[in-house]
Amino acid sequence: MIKEPRSEFVGRRRELDMLAALLDTSRLITLTGVGGAGKTRLATRAANAHAEHAGIDCWFVPLDTVHDARLLSLAVARALPLGDQSAREPLDFIVDVLGDGPALLVLDNCEHLIDAVAALVDDLLDAMPQLSILATSRRRLELDGEQAFAVPPLSIDNTTTGQPSEAVALLVARAQAADVSFVLSPEDHEAAVELCRALDGLPLAIELAASRLRTLSIPDLAGRLSSRFTLLRGASRSAVARQRTLRAVVDWSHELCTPQQRTLWASLSVFTGPFDLAAAVAVAGRSEAEVVDALDELISQSVVEADREGGRFHLLETIREYGKERAEEAGLWPQLLRRHLEHFQRVADEACRRWYGPGQAQTIETQRAQHAELQTALSTAVGRNTDAALRLFSGLRYHWGVGGFLPEGRAWATRVLALPGGSPQHRIPALITATWLCLLQGDLVEGDQHLREGRALADETPDLPNSALFEIEFHRWRGTHALFSGEPHRARAEFEDSIRLAQAAGRPDEAMLAQFQLTTALSHLHESDASVAAEAALRHAEAIGERWMRSLALWSLALSSFIEDDLDGAEQMARQALTTEKGIDDPVGDCLMLELLSWVDAARSPTERSAILLGAAQSRWRRIGSDIAVHGPQMAAHHDRCVAVVVERLGERAYERLMTAGGRLDPSEAVSFAVSTRRPSTVLSARETEVAADIRAGLSNRAIAERLVLSVRTIDTHVQRILVKLGFTSRAQIAAWYESTIADAGDLQV
Repeated sequence: MIKEPRSEFVGRRRELDMLAALLDTSRLITLTGVGGAGKTRLATRAANAHAEHAGIDCWFVPLDTVHDARLLSLAVARALPLGDQSAREPLDFIVDVLGDGPALLVLDNCEHLIDAVAALVDDLLDAMPQLSILATSRRRLELDGEQAFAVPPLSIDNTTTGQPSEAVALLVARAQAADVSFVLSPEDHEAAVELCRALDGLPLAIELAASRLRTLSIPDLAGRLSSRFTLLRGASRSAVARQRTLRAVVDWSHELCTPQQRTLWASLSVFTGPFDLAAAVAVAGRSEAEVVDALDELISQSVVEADREGGRFHLLETIREYGKERAEEAGLWPQLLRRHLEHFQRVADEACRRWYGPGQAQTIETQRAQHAELQTALSTAVGRNTDAALRLFSGLRYHWGVGGFLPEGRAWATRVLALPGGSPQHRIPALITATWLCLLQGDLVEGDQHLREGRALADETPDLPNSALFEIEFHRWRGTHALFSGEPHRARAEFEDSIRLAQAAGRPDEAMLAQFQLTTALSHLHESDASVAAEAALRHAEAIGERWMRSLALWSLALSSFIEDDLDGAEQMARQALTTEKGIDDPVGDCLMLELLSWVDAARSPTERSAILLGAAQSRWRRIGSDIAVHGPQMAAHHDRCVAVVVERLGERAYERLMTAGGRLDPSEAVSFAVSTRRPSTVLSARETEVAADIRAGLSNRAIAERLVLSVRTIDTHVQRILVKLGFTSRAQIAAWYESTIADAGDLQV
């Protein structure tokens, strides 16, 4: 089920009934209308109702932060279970995930990518005959078989039952949300109707007006709106007129702001996604106190939405577009883009500078939340200055390599390295970063090319700043290339040189990555002192409060123990590594640790647990376009032996079923399963198992909710999680699974 806003859904009964009928007969429906007409809210409610009625899956894909048509398919893939980011075509993954059965895909805010969305929708509908798509857009897609549904304004006049109209009901609901003491008196009812009529029954306009009822009476507010919109009341219902109507509503809200608030509104329009206070202060070019005061007023006026728990803010798309126009009219837009770029460059630089320390988890979390803005900043840099683009790209190295954005990083590497010009000072770090990303995805050829170019540039310009650090990195990544190529002897020499140079430069932090890899290489060579290097990295990481390198050092020590047949030691350290790394959630590190734990389990006595761990690892490898074989033939050999003994023990069918179950665990569930010393009966929780039993018994979600004294929405969530965890698409599959694994076969011992 699609997550809906917690605010009350008001009205739209007629539209929901019409959409229900259309969804039963049409495969492509596009909800059209102006921004603020309530297209997204209506689409999600209709999709959830249809999915529950039909017993099918539905998925929601927001496109408002996707500004590059080339990333459209990837954005859709990311919104699906496992959010694939593999090097293969995202369209192929979408088809695989959605499968052959019936499903409903909601594509939200398509207008800025209309041609690309139309092409993708056409391909998806051709590839999956049972797929239906519900799109929201200011324009229809113009595809064969498309049913365009114009979202009308809310009803304004009183209903025949004496109940308030939809528009008035929404006004009251939102006014009461802003002030619980608000009551619509009989005397003010007609004024409320006129207020909603002046606002053309548009939900966004009504919500903006409702926020003003904390300080203005309905008659006063209605009177002001009436005088302000007199010239627009008689406008046609064409697209242009509807935009003018919405613009009038936003104009009104804008004019009620002070000059300082208006300027901040224009400044904030540079953000394409959520932003924090520091970013707002940076683009505004004003003091924090001034920004806080103006921002608070914009929030109270419903111009800015606030997530106070997350400390982030967001502008509705219509509000953002309006602010952008104002900024462009005032000649502020180039300056805002420059400030935006400069701010996120500082953010990236600071993240790199402070990476080896206790704040890694917060750094990664912050950059993940800022992903849309980082891409916006990169786009600005690419269009303005090669050095700026190279610098920002390399400054985001940990965002790409550790944050889980390898495919995006590779795409940006190709783009920025193709730019003309650029100084060696900025191009070399970009080449080194690109090398790392290539190696993590197994592209040894391109990685070697980048290394060679970086080496040549450094030789041509010997007096470069940071030349000592470049030398450390050249040796480190040549060593990684050798290790991944299956040449541990050559890797050993390169890692030792990198460590020596780092220590000589007084940079023990820069030695750690080579140290844990040196232990890996020496373990492959069965050297007796293999653990020494990783132990040194571990001591330094612990001393400075660093977690990422600490977890990888523990993993390399676990690998060394595994190779030496110390299975207990290997398991203990691998679990410790996963626990240490929690919060950073490095997909590469997680996968290495899950793999190793599966090998340990298989080496003892192959069990269902081995297969589940392998499935969990495989799903994360696919998300980042990588694989265990990327890390060298020695690692691939351990993996292959594990698979062989598990399949021999369990059988091919059971192995595939358990792999699927493991693959449907989300990252946190996979880690929890891996570090747990308990042996749960299934990959499901106790409550999920209980719900599965009721599905087997033929109970509907509503009947299950009544039996368990839970809400239907809660049961919907449980059913959805069961489907995801087990890799199923229907309730029938859940019933069959329960019958075969629980009811008849007994508990699955893992």
